[in-house]
Amino acid sequence: MSETQTDAPRLNWQGSIHEGIPVATEKLDACIDFYTKVLDLKLLPRPKALDDLGPGAWLGDENDNVQFHLIANDVALKPAEDANIEPAGRHTAWRIGDVDAFRGRMRALGVHFEEISNLLGEPQLFVTDPQGHTWEFQGPIGSK
Repeated sequence: MSETQTDAPRLNWQGSIHEGIPVATEKLDACIDFYTKVLDLKLLPRPKALDDLGPGAWLGDENDNVQFHLIANDVALKPAEDANIEPAGRHTAWRIGDVDAFRGRMRALGVHFEEISNLLGEPQLFVTDPQGHTWEFQGPIGSK
């Protein structure tokens, strides 16, 4: 790092705004179903101006803590729909309130997930969406 970079102002991170997720146009409806039915998110209003850029959907949780913006784009880099869960590959981790409830929901819905419990001392649960994106979920800090 150069001297000028070390003197640069510090960033003041405030939190996540949204996760932009490229999906194949033909997978958009399946992904909307996954995010609403499996991950329990709700559809949010999407600005009409975005319709000129193509189809998509905005989803979020009940408290507006997280947002997923599905972007139907057939040329953007995205994993294959049959991608394996890849904990060591590109993924995003989300903090959730109850890991046991997550496990129970995935089992009740018949959704495949994988769990790693020996790396952080806390359970890490992984799932993929219909497009092949890997998502990680962890409970509250110190929840074990």
